[in-house]
Amino acid sequence: MLSRIAESLFWIGRYVERAEDTARLLQTHLRMLIEDTQAAEVDACRNLLALMSVDHVGEPTLSDLLRVLGYDPSEPTSIYFCCAAARDNARRAREVIPLDLWECVNTTWHQLPTTPFGTSGAHVFLNWVRERSAMFAGISRGIMVRDDGWEFMSLGRSLEQVDMTSRLVASASLTHGSSQWPAVLRGCGGHDAFLRTYRGLYTDREAAKFLIVDARFPRSIMHGLIAATDSLQKVAQNNVATAQHAQTTVRSLGQLRARLEYADLDDLLANLNREMSAVQDVTAQVTITVSTSYFAAADPTAWKTEATR
Repeated sequence: MLSRIAESLFWIGRYVERAEDTARLLQTHLRMLIEDTQAAEVDACRNLLALMSVDHVGEPTLSDLLRVLGYDPSEPTSIYFCCAAARDNARRAREVIPLDLWECVNTTWHQLPTTPFGTSGAHVFLNWVRERSAMFAGISRGIMVRDDGWEFMSLGRSLEQVDMTSRLVASASLTHGSSQWPAVLRGCGGHDAFLRTYRGLYTDREAAKFLIVDARFPRSIMHGLIAATDSLQKVAQNNVATAQHAQTTVRSLGQLRARLEYADLDDLLANLNREMSAVQDVTAQVTITVSTSYFAAADPTAWKTEATR
């Protein structure tokens, strides 16, 4: 597969997943603000923007938060930007992706809001983003051939899901009170599954275990790491020249899996921000390794002409 096509498919997967997970993170934050009446809006918004590596907004309000993470096309962290970037990559890979998948991505971009919205409109918009991402996932799983293109797209989605779930989990430390973990579980879509798994018994310890190390839940960090490892190994089987780089990356993911799987849950909870930052560091390093191993463009060919006399 051409490196430019593989790169586009990888980033389609990442941007679609990032748009959905940003929507989930915003909804979680809005729930926390509503349920925790003692929370200071500016501090809560500043903490969430810091989780998303945004540091250029001085005294952020809820309106600033919705703009930066929601509808501003000039903000790299916004849902609008992610959907537009996914569409640009889909256009570059138009020759290999199914028509239905292109229409899904293209229609989503055309239906993005072009005017600011408040808190009431935010819930409608965020639910719509999650539905469009679910449609993308359903179409891609239903009709895409399981070749390298599929594996690169799956790898991108898995890495982004690991990164964003770690940010959702870290957001549980932004507030204090009984409402934080239920809000995070709902943000991941796992509240009902969690209650069924633990038969209604609820503690912060079990909630953290469910979202971090329970591989049975599709949005857990552990499930994403396993899925990313599986995609990398399949790509390596078809690209012998880069197998060594793939094994290095698989080893990094395996070390992170072992660190989380065998960690003491009480220690994880006590150092939640640090542990989730470590997860994000690994996904960033894996992304760099994958990019340099599979997507690095060759030096451009210099056109030469015959000398004329």
